[in-house]
Amino acid sequence: MPINDVTVVIRWILALTLGVAVAWLAYGRVGALARSRAIPLGALRALAVTLVAAILFGAPSAPPRPATPLVAIDVSASSRRAVGDENSAVKAWRERLAKAAARDAPGADAFVIIGDSIRDISVAEITSLRSDDQASRVRVAVDRAASLGRPLVLLTDGEVDDAESLAEAPMGSIVRVLSNAPRTDGAIADMAVPTSATAGDTIAVAATIVAGATATPDAQLRVLVDGIAPVQLSVPALAPLTSTRVTATIALPRGARSAIVRSVLLVPGDAEPRNDTLSSTIDIGDRPSAVFVSTAPDLDVREALVVLRGALNVPTRAFLRVAPGVWRVEGSLAPISEADVKTQAGAAGMLIVHGDTAWRPRMAARSATGAKALWIPAPPTALARAGEVARTPEWYASGVPISPLAAALAGLPLDSLPPLTLAGPARGAMPVLTAQLGKRGEAVAAIAARTENGVRTIVVSGSGYAGWALRGGRSAEAFGALWGAIFDWLAAGRGDVRAARPIASLMRAGDPVAWRRGGADSIVAVRLSRRGGTAGTDSLTLRFSGASFETTSPALAAGVYDVQAEGGASVLVVNASREWVPRAPTVRDGVLSRGALASDAPRLADAGWPFVLALLLLCGEWIGRRAGGYR
Repeated sequence: MPINDVTVVIRWILALTLGVAVAWLAYGRVGALARSRAIPLGALRALAVTLVAAILFGAPSAPPRPATPLVAIDVSASSRRAVGDENSAVKAWRERLAKAAARDAPGADAFVIIGDSIRDISVAEITSLRSDDQASRVRVAVDRAASLGRPLVLLTDGEVDDAESLAEAPMGSIVRVLSNAPRTDGAIADMAVPTSATAGDTIAVAATIVAGATATPDAQLRVLVDGIAPVQLSVPALAPLTSTRVTATIALPRGARSAIVRSVLLVPGDAEPRNDTLSSTIDIGDRPSAVFVSTAPDLDVREALVVLRGALNVPTRAFLRVAPGVWRVEGSLAPISEADVKTQAGAAGMLIVHGDTAWRPRMAARSATGAKALWIPAPPTALARAGEVARTPEWYASGVPISPLAAALAGLPLDSLPPLTLAGPARGAMPVLTAQLGKRGEAVAAIAARTENGVRTIVVSGSGYAGWALRGGRSAEAFGALWGAIFDWLAAGRGDVRAARPIASLMRAGDPVAWRRGGADSIVAVRLSRRGGTAGTDSLTLRFSGASFETTSPALAAGVYDVQAEGGASVLVVNASREWVPRAPTVRDGVLSRGALASDAPRLADAGWPFVLALLLLCGEWIGRRAGGYR
């Protein structure tokens, strides 16, 4: 028996017990001849006292009723995918919604629509709904139902982004899946494209192809760069709700610019054209973005490359000298001659040399507008002889002097960073990071910067910086902030002086736009112009907090946008929402949780008739007592 029902019974039992007890005290000791007159009077007294006690105890006047449900309608765009005649499909979808609401939530008085947000609607508005939202999030509906103490009735097409949140739905909640008839639908779910490359390079474009609820036949995939030089690949037939990955190799045309890489899927009998195209941007330059050369590779090199390639999205070619005269390409470990390494290093917009800083690229191809970093690792620690203890000198980061990088490094947790091993003071006009031996003595420059003839140079001394990243937590964040600031400052010196630029080259409608700043300003004004649109130019203010180099702005509608910020322009492509890409249902039709929620039962004290009835009972008893000769 539910706890609510037990409480109701207990209150009425207590009230009835009290009424019987009072009636017994008043009439239980009368003689046998008067008992026939005392029984009706005692019953009136018992009923009156029971009714008054029930009012005082808060007893209900009726059993609790089942709580009316909250009806949530999923209006994400996936319900309109691959439907053929969309007008007829939308009309049929509305009819299914109305029938499901009447069948599964009779008497419901609270309706909301969900997708990328939650909005209240009336039952009359169901006949005019349209599924246009760019997401399928139900968490807000679960929280709303729980706060109201009502079961949730979810009407959806089955493709929910956060299906795990339904495990927290109130008792009695149900899901009704209103799916469309399956049709042939192939789509491009994802595409991997480098964010930048050098003109004339050959890049790999990998596209992930998925099938809808029915099998797809053999298809074709076309990959184009700026609409020219298409590469056509075969896509094998796919079973329902399966995927495959197709990779195309494309030679980039000459000329520095922001290009658009577009993949187009051609499926015979395809019912949904909105998911057959996917586009991305790639910055094509006239020189390699960054070249990392190490003559003494170690953990520091590995962790710095992670920041350079991952967090900053800077395409990097790295070359390692593993023995005198023996060079390898980092990653694949393919052999490469030193002459080729010098040629590629000389053409780089940003060059990082780790180890032997006397190593030089082929200067004939070197541009005067490049940037470079010279990293001098610490020499190996001398081995201890018998009876001696060898101690590695430990230098601790102690300060961030005034420099162009100071704003980005102001939040470093200097007191908790692991020690370094310096190779001597870093030589440069602007100290960037200082360190003290054993946290005592004079602070010396561990990292310094200088600008000579327009060329930006960073000088890094010592080893052990990877220890910051390997410790994790705030130390790892400090490692990313330090090397992120260094590489960003050098990147500005290689010609990328844009105050802000989009991080992701592939965006979808409904997703927030992520930005990365390229300068010291924490507030950057950006102008967006949509190609082919009539809305004109929109202004956007980006705010970067503290030492963070990243921020986000609200989602944009699908289209191609020209982005103009201080220092240069870029291109942002926003593709159709992920709601148009087929995927397997994430929820099933049926009951989410057994049981039922009950609404509060009406109390006797809230009605007027119990008071009137109790008064009438007492009056009737008094009249009977007077008629029977009782005082």
